[in-house]
Amino acid sequence: MSPVIELGEMRHGESADEPAPAPPRRPPGPAARVALLGVLVLLVVTAAAGPPRRPVPIRIPAPQGAAFVVQPDRVVVADGPGATGRGGRVVAAYRLPGGEPAWRFALTDGDHVLGLTIVAGGLLVTSSPAGDGDSVSAMLDPATGTLRWRHPGYPVPTASGGLLLENPRPPGAGTVRAVDPASGAVRWTLPVPGQEVGYRRDDHGVTQLVLVTPQGRVTVYDADSGAVAHTGRVAPAAGRAAYRYAQVVADLLLVEDARGSVTGYGLDRLEERWSLPVGSRAGLWFADCAGMVCLRNQVGGAQALDPATGRPAWTDERWLGMGPVGDRLIAAERGVGEELELSALDPPSGRVLARLGRWRVSGNDLPSGPLLGLRTLTENRTLVGALDVAAGQVRIRGILPGAWSECADTGTQLVCLRPTGGMAIWPAGR
Repeated sequence: MSPVIELGEMRHGESADEPAPAPPRRPPGPAARVALLGVLVLLVVTAAAGPPRRPVPIRIPAPQGAAFVVQPDRVVVADGPGATGRGGRVVAAYRLPGGEPAWRFALTDGDHVLGLTIVAGGLLVTSSPAGDGDSVSAMLDPATGTLRWRHPGYPVPTASGGLLLENPRPPGAGTVRAVDPASGAVRWTLPVPGQEVGYRRDDHGVTQLVLVTPQGRVTVYDADSGAVAHTGRVAPAAGRAAYRYAQVVADLLLVEDARGSVTGYGLDRLEERWSLPVGSRAGLWFADCAGMVCLRNQVGGAQALDPATGRPAWTDERWLGMGPVGDRLIAAERGVGEELELSALDPPSGRVLARLGRWRVSGNDLPSGPLLGLRTLTENRTLVGALDVAAGQVRIRGILPGAWSECADTGTQLVCLRPTGGMAIWPAGR
């Protein structure tokens, strides 16, 4: 709702252009003279104080393209995959809200940071060596920057708070290991034959691992214990070489058979539910759309399938991209440059529930924080909004001077990264 400014009421006979006749003037009494003197003193003091000052941000050094993660009491900055200037070998923490340096951690020479993640209260730094080689995950104490453990593999958090490390090597040589996030102790190791591993997820993380061989043998493992939950068979890949589609979407395993059809199998019993001809069309993929199965392509548009029957529930060609946020979908259509027109959708029907406006979604948010959108304003300013997809509303968090590429919201501060490098901490109300 727009704010309303009360302007008063015009009485009958008054004109907006002609002021009403002034009443006869009387000399001010003693009380009025005292009040007038007080007003004059207040005006002099106010004028001396000058106009209200803009909040001054606290600056934090950061390279161009830096990766960062924000915790309630600190921000951790690292040279991201696209960072320039320092070779990607330093991770640094700064205290909030003051921005004082807390600690620095040096990676192995030549390593470049792929990402920073908070897992089980620790700071997980994932890096990649220059040239070929497995990615490496290192767990740091977020308070001190002390190394707790280091293992090869890319991190995949589980729903129960555990951690999987995946090494995607050539078929037959890959592994998945479960490690204790606190100690780094390896709980179990699983070889990955043939296709890459699929993951069944809930709102908190991975619950099951799904392995499919080109011959059609399926094994489903519990993500916590590594024990076999159940096995079964599906249609083999064409030529028994490799599936073009073999992925887990929602509660389904989708595989392409030799006929060029993608078949959906229920993950609990591996029973065949439906089959959809896709032929040799390139650039297609399936995605989880908050309980629906979305068929996407590189051109744009989306078709949502009923996961029980495979029948089309709705089709809409205007959406350039979409993704689940809770039990809703956030969908984007063409806007201005990188800023897209965003809407909240009802997944079963595709109906637009709310239009959120034109935003560029920031990729650096607190795990439990709001989804942030950025919009460029005139006079070199940036509008920051918290996108509440469930409520279909946007709450303005601030208008910042200058251009900013990413922001995170702690609830009381906005921590933002410039496109050219450098970060700033801005105060923001709750």
